[in-house]
Amino acid sequence: MRTGLQIRVIAAAFVLLLALSACAGKAAESSLSESESAALTESVEAAPQASGGFDAPVVTPDKVSYMLSSPSTFNPGKFASGYLPGLLNEKFTVSITNNSAVALDLATLIVKGGTAAGECVDIFDGDYIMAGAPTEPLAVGASISFGWGLSCPGKLGDEFSVSLSNAGITYVEVKGKLA
Repeated sequence: MRTGLQIRVIAAAFVLLLALSACAGKAAESSLSESESAALTESVEAAPQASGGFDAPVVTPDKVSYMLSSPSTFNPGKFASGYLPGLLNEKFTVSITNNSAVALDLATLIVKGGTAAGECVDIFDGDYIMAGAPTEPLAVGASISFGWGLSCPGKLGDEFSVSLSNAGITYVEVKGKLA
């Protein structure tokens, strides 16, 4: 036989179970409009500060010069990461000269590539010295060069663009063709 306390505990558990199951039964209604919801999930990129082509300096308004060498196709090394089977693997050199008034933080630099067929992905490959952007700030008046690799959809000769950005600001965009 159950005691009064046991009956009250069972009854309370039953009421709690009903209350919780009722909460899960309805979907929460959003008070956001469709455009507000899209703004929260889509990234908005501003126009680049400067644009140009490969093998030519592209200078931003704050006097930082970026130059990307023409891309060339390569076969990633045995321990490379990021490349995808069936895509073209492109490598190039990024050269930066800081003629601005402040040191340039390269540790958070984002390199993005794309073709008409889709977005490219980064390749990291020690054999080709492609390890990402330098982590030390680039002093005023200093220059640096480093290798970069992208695995891109498309075929030889397709339009290809690379943008360099940081914190939602696109510094430069360079356009050319897949090698």
